[in-house]
Parts: sequence; structure tokens; C-alpha cells
Amino acid sequence: MRAELLDYLVCPGCGAALDLHPLRDDAADRREIEQGLLVCRACAVPYPLAEGIPRLLPNAFHRQREFRREFSSQLSQIDFRESPLEDTQKFEALHRLTARAFGYEWNTYRVTPREEDLVTFFWLTGADPELYDQLSVDDVFSFYPAAADLEKIDGSHLAGKTVLDVGCGMGKYLDVVSDYAGTVIGLDLSGALVRARAVLKDRRNVHLVQGNILAPPLKPAFADFAYSLGVLHHTPDTHAAFLSSASLVKPGGQLSVWLYPKEKEPSAYAERIHWIQDDVIRPITCRMPPRMLRMFSGILGRLTFVRDRAAARHQATGSRIARRVAAYAGLVAVGRHRDPEIAAFLNFDWYSPQYRSYHTEEEVERWYCEANFEGIRMLPQRVSAVAVRRSDRSRGIA
Repeated sequence: MRAELLDYLVCPGCGAALDLHPLRDDAADRREIEQGLLVCRACAVPYPLAEGIPRLLPNAFHRQREFRREFSSQLSQIDFRESPLEDTQKFEALHRLTARAFGYEWNTYRVTPREEDLVTFFWLTGADPELYDQLSVDDVFSFYPAAADLEKIDGSHLAGKTVLDVGCGMGKYLDVVSDYAGTVIGLDLSGALVRARAVLKDRRNVHLVQGNILAPPLKPAFADFAYSLGVLHHTPDTHAAFLSSASLVKPGGQLSVWLYPKEKEPSAYAERIHWIQDDVIRPITCRMPPRMLRMFSGILGRLTFVRDRAAARHQATGSRIARRVAAYAGLVAVGRHRDPEIAAFLNFDWYSPQYRSYHTEEEVERWYCEANFEGIRMLPQRVSAVAVRRSDRSRGIA
């Protein structure tokens, strides 16, 4: 952690400022603080700064046992009050499985290539408004860009801006946006930030924070541009997570989100798929040991190739057997990617979350209005949108 990040941090419990107590003299790089303790000035709750990452969760001090042992003598000289046990237990009951799943996922799998992440980021956020006239994309998640496609992207709209990634995982979109923005902050619930720090260690404009978007450890209204891609629908309350994200955007700033789309008139087959995947399989898989789920996801990843080949054969020959194979495989196998490991990753990502919800454009538009945003634009990929937070002046306040 670099000291300038402290200007953005607050206690997630009460919103007060934090004091930093370094616990090690990191002579190798005095700009980076590897180990320390953050203490709330108001409620005195302690939050570890471990492995260079501020851990601003209610259970962080309790969970960091090695940290407490290593620095026990220094910690004994600092005044603080640990979070009540009931707060820790309530937090873990709500979020433990989510943090475990995504921490394992992002620290284990090889993710999509940077070229795909580059196009996906700009396509889902609207950070380059002209891109939609430059590229023809049906589904950005199965779009494999050529070099000529990448040259069409213009990131100048982000120049000099303070950007927030809500749910940054191992930092694949931070890697993209930090090429263009001024200051970039990645917020995530899970231990995936350890990998993110390793990946982004040379990006001096990137800061990482472990925290919960439902109780954000960040100052209100600080971001020029905030985005959350495929994250908010994995929280216990997507609506509340959206409003919390919106509160971190300054007047005149923008918020972009992408959420799982809800079909307005789903077919019987689509309803059956959702029932099998969401009501039958996922309540089991989200509680599986991650290594076991990884094995299961590997099988499902291979099954996506069987599904797609059978569908192609049916289209070419009209084979009823191929049609049935594609239909039955499609009941459980999700996603599509030419790399088998990424195909497995997509299935792990689908079946590991404790929470998942689906949303419509109308619902998201209402949320933007509730959060006092204007200029709402629904983007081509369902359901993605971007809007601008109204200033006091635009609300008629002198």
C-alpha cells in the first residue's frame, strides 16, 4: 500500500478516517507499506494491512492470525477495540462462501487474454462511446478481437480520471484501465487481491483494497468513473450494492454496470435450464470444496465443446440425435470459449457463487434514477448501462 491511498479510505463500520501504524520498516521500497495496522479514529476498530493490501472487513483482524502473531509486540502498543464477535459472525454467514469461491477462482485459473479483456471492458462500460460504431459484436464474451479491432479503441476519455473497479478480482480490468486513467482503485471482497497485486505490482497508479461494497471502506463521491462488471449480482442484495456503488461517484462522474440479464419472455427450455442450474445444481456446488468443484467444472468445460459440435451438426444435417445431445449438454454446461481451461473457468464462475440474480433494463434504469443519475444509456450487451451522476446545480440547488 502506498500512503496516498489513505486519502481515499474510511472505516467501513462508521465512515470515520483511519490512522495508519506501519509495523515493518520496508527499506527495499519506502513508497510501499507492506505490513501495518489501520485504526478507526472514531470507533477504534483495527484493520490489518497485510501483504501490502488494506483488509477492511469486519472479520479481517480475527482472520489474520499469522499477522497477529508476528506483530504481537507492536500491536500491544496500539490502542484499538476489536469488532464485536457477532459482527464478525454475521459478516461470515453472509459472505464467507462468496469470498472463498472467488478467491480460489481468481488465484487458480488462467483468465481470458488481455486483448479480449480490453474489448470487453470498453464494450461493457461505454468508456469509449464511439466504439459501438467501430465494431460489430453480437456477444462480447465470445468475440475474439484482431489487432485491427484493438486499434479502434480510444481510451482518452479516462485520461487523468480517478477510477474505481467494484469487484476487481485478480485485476484483469485494472490492468486495462490503468493504461489510460490517472488513479485506479480496485475493491474486492476476496483474497484474489493477492494475485492482483502480483500482476499489477509495477502499476504505480493502481491501489488495491479488500472490502465489501455493501459497507464500502471508501470516501463517498470520490470517483470520476466507477464500473462493476458481473459482480453486483453476486451480492446478497444487488439493489443495495448498486446504490452503494453509485454513492462513490462524484457529481458529474459516471457509473457503468453489467448485470446478468433476465429474459422478458423465457421459453420453457430456458426456464428449465435456470431451474436446473440455479435451484438444483448451484445450491450444492457453491458449498463444495473448491478443488472438487474445479474437477466438476473441467468436465463441464469439455462438455461445452460437445454441445457446440452437436449443435453445428444438427444445423448442417438436421440430425435429431445431435439436437438432443446439444440440448441435454446445454442444460448443465455454460459459456463458450475456444480455450478448454477458460471454458472450465467459465463453468466454475457460474456454479461457485452463493448468490446470483438476474435483472432487466427497466429495473436498472429505475436504480439509476433513484441514485440521482441522468443521461442513462443502455449499452448493446444485455444488461449493461452507463449514466452520469447529477450535480447539485442540475438539481436546482444553489
